[in-house]
Amino acid sequence: MEIKANLSLDLIADILSRLPVKHLLCLRCVSKLWRSLIGDPDFINLHLRHSLDSRTNHTLILKNTDLHTADLASLGPFAKLEHPLMSYNHGVEIQGSCNGLLCIRNIVEDMAIWNPSTRKYQVLPYLGSCKGYVCGFGHDPIADDYKVVKIIQLGGADGKPLESEVKVCSLKRNRWRKIQDIPCVSSFPVANGVFASGALHWILTQKLDLSEENTIVALDLATESFREVPQPECERMIYQLNVGVLGGCLCVVANHGDARVDLWVMKEYGVKESWTILFSLASEDVIGSLRFLKPLAYSSCGNQVLLEHDKINLFWYDLEKKKADDVWVPGMPFSYETEVCLQSLVSLNVKRRKQNGEDNRDIKKMDDFLSEGFKLVL
Repeated sequence: MEIKANLSLDLIADILSRLPVKHLLCLRCVSKLWRSLIGDPDFINLHLRHSLDSRTNHTLILKNTDLHTADLASLGPFAKLEHPLMSYNHGVEIQGSCNGLLCIRNIVEDMAIWNPSTRKYQVLPYLGSCKGYVCGFGHDPIADDYKVVKIIQLGGADGKPLESEVKVCSLKRNRWRKIQDIPCVSSFPVANGVFASGALHWILTQKLDLSEENTIVALDLATESFREVPQPECERMIYQLNVGVLGGCLCVVANHGDARVDLWVMKEYGVKESWTILFSLASEDVIGSLRFLKPLAYSSCGNQVLLEHDKINLFWYDLEKKKADDVWVPGMPFSYETEVCLQSLVSLNVKRRKQNGEDNRDIKKMDDFLSEGFKLVL
């Protein structure tokens, strides 16, 4: 039996926005109009928003010598992920992840922005090798541009603050340029920046006395200016403070030595009073020490949090039962670094916006196509 149904363009887009990227890439072959719809920036943004809101279409990447990836919902099986920056040792470092794009770097300092789902990438201009630096990668929502930030340590002596240089390369400009220096500090950030709410975040120490509280410093990618982010009211005796991102919100991991780790989440960005303890973990709750804990993602239903522990194992923490369950999947390396990457259609090509006439012609073509009706075979 055949049923003909006339479906609106908005309804077709809504249905398709719920599919994984690999299925959408196949559906581009249905017709030129479907290819145009799936490649349209508005549809790409619709698919992106749906994946973020529903906590679907996420992958977990494990980095050892090679990259291995698995669907976050099932956590297995892991498959080898080939990257575009092959060099003599094949290794690559992930500098950041945003909206399905990864910023990667190889041993000879080549850098690229790469979409593993579509396998498209763009190599950045070569900046040269530096002895000490950290990076960050994120999205400028005002310019709708993706930016790589490199904070280069230039040195410092005789108790003077460290000198640094901050450079930015965006997809649209495709060149490195110097911006405002990082605020005067006496310690250099030791980890890459964490992207949340339109800004990159690092932990810095503003004074020479290492017993002084650390500071969360943010670089707004739209204004390209630094600012301080208010911290949660943690206990004074904290051995280590790290920033992360969980569910799109800035979070802080407060490590109280081997005794306890607190995970704070900033529910409303920039508002100090919105810091909330999501959970606390004692040393007896996990196997091994609590030296390093990295929050990765919520489960699809939101009642569990996936965490990386000391770069040697993963576990789900149940927020209701207050219980940790280890995760082990065949094919996982013994030690690894982790990154969560969204499966998206986000393009690396900076295209001009269509004129009103072009949009109207495309809509008319799609309406003509839809008026013929889809044949659904039951």
